Amino acid sequence: MFEGVFEMSMEPIQLYALAFLLGSFSVATLSDLKRMSAQSEFVSVWAIIAIGLFIIDVYLVGTDKLAWDIFGLKWILIVVFSLLSHERVGVYFRLATGDVVAMMAAAAIMGPLGVVIFYILVKIVDWLTRPIWKSFGTESAYPFMPPIFLTTAIVLAVSWLLNEQGYLQ
Repeated sequence: MFEGVFEMSMEPIQLYALAFLLGSFSVATLSDLKRMSAQSEFVSVWAIIAIGLFIIDVYLVGTDKLAWDIFGLKWILIVVFSLLSHERVGVYFRLATGDVVAMMAAAAIMGPLGVVIFYILVKIVDWLTRPIWKSFGTESAYPFMPPIFLTTAIVLAVSWLLNEQGYLQ
């Protein structure tokens, strides 16, 4: 029943997407700190990455490299967390669309457990680092790409270390 939930291995194309995504996150983080917004081009790229990774997951299901239930669980979690994080709903976060799409793209690289851990860690990293980012923002808003970038890097570094030690195989 839980086979694949804890899976952390990635296809080569997912690794390329990750490298590209982290690069774009680093540039967008600097832009966010400077202008309090990531440029719209970044949001478009992140949406394309998320859609591309969804299509790759569909392909993996079709080739029996990914189970339907794991695919469904992962994408339901991503959609639910994304909706709850958007400023119009604001249950988990109250984020602009660009920040939500960035988190969606990062989560799309992970398995279901990674998705949950990622969104929980974003909350923790945000809480711990918020005083720093508020100095770059306004009274009611602050740049959110730094917590997203930091959390993505943390989750993926820890996943890699655990995988290297044989805990996720």
